Amino acid sequence: MTPWLTILLTLPAAGLLLTMLLPAGSNQLLKRVSLGTTLLQLLVGFGLLLPAYLQKLPDNQGFALHEKWQWIRLDMGTAGFLNIEYHLGLDGMGILMVLLTCMVMPLVVLSSWNNQHRNKLYFVLLQLLNLSILGCFMSLDFFLFYLFFEFMLLPMFFLIGLWGGEKREYAAIKFFLYTLFGSVFMLLVMAGLGFSFIDPDLTASLGRTVHTLDFLHMSGLADGTYPNLVAGSVFSHGYSLFGLDARALAFWVLLIGFAIKLPSVPFHTWLPDAHVQASTPISVILAALLLKVGGYGILRIAFGIFPEAALSSATWVAGLGMISILYGALVAMSQRDLKSLIAYSSVSHMGFVLLGLASFQAVGISGAVLQMFNHGVISSALFLLAGVLSDRTHDRTLSNYRGLWMKMPVYSAFVLVAFFASMGLPGLNGFVSEMMVFMGAFGSTEGYVSVFAAISVIGIVLAAVYYLRTFRQMFMGEFSYLGTGDSGSLQDLDGREKTLLVPLAVLMVLLGIFPSLATSLFDQSLSEYVSNLIQVAKP
Repeated sequence: MTPWLTILLTLPAAGLLLTMLLPAGSNQLLKRVSLGTTLLQLLVGFGLLLPAYLQKLPDNQGFALHEKWQWIRLDMGTAGFLNIEYHLGLDGMGILMVLLTCMVMPLVVLSSWNNQHRNKLYFVLLQLLNLSILGCFMSLDFFLFYLFFEFMLLPMFFLIGLWGGEKREYAAIKFFLYTLFGSVFMLLVMAGLGFSFIDPDLTASLGRTVHTLDFLHMSGLADGTYPNLVAGSVFSHGYSLFGLDARALAFWVLLIGFAIKLPSVPFHTWLPDAHVQASTPISVILAALLLKVGGYGILRIAFGIFPEAALSSATWVAGLGMISILYGALVAMSQRDLKSLIAYSSVSHMGFVLLGLASFQAVGISGAVLQMFNHGVISSALFLLAGVLSDRTHDRTLSNYRGLWMKMPVYSAFVLVAFFASMGLPGLNGFVSEMMVFMGAFGSTEGYVSVFAAISVIGIVLAAVYYLRTFRQMFMGEFSYLGTGDSGSLQDLDGREKTLLVPLAVLMVLLGIFPSLATSLFDQSLSEYVSNLIQVAKP
């Protein structure tokens, strides 16, 4: 079988090495290499990887694409071996996130075309970040996932700290500390898991206990048992730490670690600072891809390894989602900077992911996964549109703009589509995923999930308020510009900017009318996944 996953990973790795070998002053060549690499990644993702996935899907509802090789084997003495594998795989959830990454990265490179500051370092860091994100979405070994997760930290830290706004150092350090805090949490759980699960096949063949960090071995089977769980280990059933159930404690440690990345209230405060200070391409990566690693990690790792703890905590998870939805929307209403408004709207819209996951219903969790994809498309467009104003006037203050529709009609039309999609207007992609989340949450029988879902509906109303008010304030009426920038620079979109925005706008409409284009990739595998979660959580 062709190793498509490894091939896809080698593309940004090759682009990274080639960029490092190019002379620092060859700015145009550096840009073309990065753009060519990401376009080839897009071609492989949609033209080769996706057809291979669809071909295997009817025969395997779980991981249709799967690659595994021996990597590291650590001798732990009397405890046996710890087996770490280069293990990649894609199910419906993973393929959607990988395709989103393949689609967004060429847009990020193209939106960086006017960058003139340390181009070689910039594109090296961009390729490393690209590689790390893809690795996170494809890894099925916790150690491998953790490496890619950590690799995202340094490039993003420098991309914000060196190419950001006036307070870029503060924003970069805040991002670094929050993410590092979540990583330490994850490392503690991973260390305990390394002693808690075994690989039965290798144990039998080697004649010694072989511990594993493989997600497939650590996930419960459909019959509600954990045959690979070591009795009496730290994460065995009934084991307690500090007087608390060890499995429930580990679930919450992982949940907090990934909620920081999502981000969820109250772990969200790094995000608005990072978005406001970051350049436009980096804001696109943050919103479209990095936040999705948090949601993906919650479902794949926290829910997958500790499903009974996730089920018993469903009310609390839904509560965090509800608070994020309402808090993010209320704070967005008070913002005066366009990027800050979009950043807080991201906090609100990612709250729907938590609400859908907490439902423990196939439609709700499917809606959460689709919401991650849809938010990636919408937020990419929103931050690119905010970047247009930043490029022209270096001013994003909402009250400084009036009547932009008269001056920039094409730009205004794209803003209108993106605003409507983000507020969940029927016929656009944001509506479909939010509707699925609410269907799952209202049908949930877990605790107060349905009550929190009813309250969360207010968030949709608030989103309509701040988006419509912003559009009326900035785009309606006679044109005027009250800021200190050059009003003459407020020209409509050029060819490069249209190239960036047209595919995103088409996707918003296309997935709003034909959502099965996306849902057909994951509905079967997610239904099976949720069924297994419930059977394990309720043996």
